Amino acid sequence: MLNKLTTVARFIPRVRNARSMGGVPANFKPIRQVCEENKSHMNFMPVPQGSWQEAYNARNSKLNMILLGSLAATLATFGILYQTGCIYLHGPPPAYKSK
Repeated sequence: MLNKLTTVARFIPRVRNARSMGGVPANFKPIRQVCEENKSHMNFMPVPQGSWQEAYNARNSKLNMILLGSLAATLATFGILYQTGCIYLHGPPPAYKSK
């Protein structure tokens, strides 16, 4: 039944909007003009300045400090939990203990 409806629907004339008869609407703007008005064009992108090596070294030193701080915090947390008895590290089973 659906096949019959689709063949019939092909011959039904499509109603078009009377305002778009010209092809291009009256308020048409090129994409470049719209992008420049919204400041999303490549001309508005930031231009790199300065040495990339200096910026890389500064960022890398900052990330290294974050890494060392997180490592210290992890070790301190593990040490405190082990001392308070929250973590119990099981030894080897009795069969594997040396006499």
